[in-house]
Order: sequence, then C-alpha cells, then structure tokens
Amino acid sequence: MRDYFLLMDDERIGRKIKPNGLRHDLAFDRLPPISLLDINEDNSGPGEYVDWLDKPRRMVSDRMKEILEQYNPALSVKRTDLIDRKNKKHNVYWLLQVPELDCLSPESEFHRNGTMKRLVLDHERVKEHHFFAIADIMEPYIVVSLEAAESLLRRGLTGFVLRTAEQWNGGRDDGTLG
Repeated sequence: MRDYFLLMDDERIGRKIKPNGLRHDLAFDRLPPISLLDINEDNSGPGEYVDWLDKPRRMVSDRMKEILEQYNPALSVKRTDLIDRKNKKHNVYWLLQVPELDCLSPESEFHRNGTMKRLVLDHERVKEHHFFAIADIMEPYIVVSLEAAESLLRRGLTGFVLRTAEQWNGGRDDGTLG
C-alpha cells in the first residue's frame, strides 16, 4: 500500500515573506489571471522566500509548481508576481486550486463543531492519486503520495512539512497495515 502524507505549512520558519493585498475571500475563479503583490517587510530584515506559502492563500514557487503539475495535471494555477521594492527583487509564485478528492474512510472522526478529530484516508479512493485536497471537510488539508513527497524533498524545496496520513483498507486483511 502506497504511503500518503499531509503537506502542511512549516511553522518553524518565522521569517517567511508575507504578500500584501491578496484577497482571501474571493473564489479562485474570480481572481485575475496575473496579480502583482508587494512583500511586507518589518524592520528585522528581508523575509525568506520559501517554496510553499500557505497564507494568505496557498501559493508555490515556480520550481514547486512544475513538480506538482506532474503529479496532478488538473491543478489550476494563477500567476502572482511578488515584488520586494525595498530590496529590488521580483519572484514569480503561483496561486493554487488543488482538485479535491472524496477520500475519507468511515474510520475518520469529527469533533462536534465539524472539525477533524482523526483523519483516515480510504486506500481504495486514493490509490491512483498523488496530489489532492480532501473534499467535504473544514480544514484545507493537502495530501501527497510518497512518490510526490520524495520528488519535492529531493529538490530541497522549503516551507512545508510532511505528516504521515493514516489509511484504511476497507477492513480487508491483505497483510498490509491499514
């Protein structure tokens, strides 16, 4: 059985760049095809340009986009040019709309307020997929297969951490852990 991981923001990096002016309340299809955004800098120096930014909206560097598109050709992107006027820098990032997959197993558990208590992927529903968002939950979880995760890590991409996702194999006893 293929391993899967939750792709999450690396909160250990405290000095990530912070794009200004990006509306997080607009639907992806209502955003312009290209955006120009200023980078917010404080007095402690320039921020770090990581490959994965989760806030204010999910966006990735050019290098990371190229890899993710190989693992899910249905990925929708919109260009965002990040402008650092103080340091005269310009970097291209891509806003993401990650295709969703209905993939929760019956073993998944929710808190009373609807948030995830225990996330368990249904192996049969995810086994052909490498990069996707989980449908019908409040949290914006992104999942990558072992192959996609290895591809990202081999290239030294930054800004994210990987957390193993639990899987369920439908109660079948095929010798694998589920």
